[in-house]
Amino acid sequence: FYGEEGAQGALATTAKPRGPSLPTSYGVAAVALTWVPRGAWTSTILLIWAPVGLSVGIAAGGILADRLGRRRLLTWGPAGYIAGSAALLLGSGLWPALVGSGLLIVTAGIESNTILTYSQELVPAHFKRQTMYAELNFVNMGGLALAALAFLGHRWGPHLLRRGMTILPLALALASFWLRRPLTESVLWAKSFRNPLRSHTLPRDFGLRLGVAAAFSFANTAGFSLLTYAFGAEFLPRHFHHLVLVSTATAFLVGLLARWLGRLQAPTILLTGYGMALIAAIFLALIRTPAHPAFWPILFTLSAFTSMSYLAEDTFKTDAWPSLIRARIIGLVRVTGLVGYAVLLSAAHRAEVGQFLTLITAVWAVGFIAAVIWWLARHRQNQGAVAAHRVGNRLSRSKIR
Repeated sequence: FYGEEGAQGALATTAKPRGPSLPTSYGVAAVALTWVPRGAWTSTILLIWAPVGLSVGIAAGGILADRLGRRRLLTWGPAGYIAGSAALLLGSGLWPALVGSGLLIVTAGIESNTILTYSQELVPAHFKRQTMYAELNFVNMGGLALAALAFLGHRWGPHLLRRGMTILPLALALASFWLRRPLTESVLWAKSFRNPLRSHTLPRDFGLRLGVAAAFSFANTAGFSLLTYAFGAEFLPRHFHHLVLVSTATAFLVGLLARWLGRLQAPTILLTGYGMALIAAIFLALIRTPAHPAFWPILFTLSAFTSMSYLAEDTFKTDAWPSLIRARIIGLVRVTGLVGYAVLLSAAHRAEVGQFLTLITAVWAVGFIAAVIWWLARHRQNQGAVAAHRVGNRLSRSKIR
């Protein structure tokens, strides 16, 4: 249940709760914040708690994974989940909820960043893209589980659902201790760590790649969360659970196509995903209401291409970095996207429906512009490589003559 999109989107729904607030959350950490009484200043804390906590965890995970290694963090990661779940189960009121959810959020940030780093260094290059896409689809599976829990919450009631959703990460964390024991350290990181004086070989297009990756991170995180969680809870309280179900189920189904999507070039997937998401967002902004017969088909389309862009951008922003500093660069890119989203959410959580959907469209436009820039850059690089190859062939033929 822990991911950039989920934790942040869930917190967005707590700003002005309408209807049953518990099922609107996408993680135990954010759910815990809906159990406490609201004071005059509580909403502000609830609004910034998850983005700040996840950013702290990602930044700390980036530094620690590069200093201590990937295996060590993944081995002891469940301790944070156990401590956070225990605080939520044993305590009551605002502060136990903040402490417990904070531990869960920070741990999630550390682990998610380390897993992305570790996967890039562990999987062989010839089928890395397909494997990464399949792995990232487990985040979509968590969203699908959220939708199921949201529906069940209407029958179970908030108290029983609260206990179940806090016991679940505790049980999984305890079980995962044994599952993590066979993990081995990343060979690429170990070699780089033993030779720290050797200079890092950054990509030639480092600045461009870093900027584009940050834009992708912001667009996908903000675009998905603002629509699926903040917009649904704020403007469509009656249809919120339907919106979550359609969005997450569609994303999961698209993720099942990882084997075939992975055969396409990343610039093509990014351009198609963000471009079609932008078009769907424009139509959705014009329709506005689920009463329109085209609302749900357009939402289905938007969710499908959101998933496509998510699989590609999360793989893109973790690739091509030196292993000795890979986790820190990944953390920097992800924190940049999260901070941008948190600022945007704080400024727009009181917007009207038309303004809100226009804002979502603008967010997807940022992703599409970044995808166009990257596609053009790769096209020029490929043309340059082809031209150099032709010149080399001519020179070799001249020497033979």
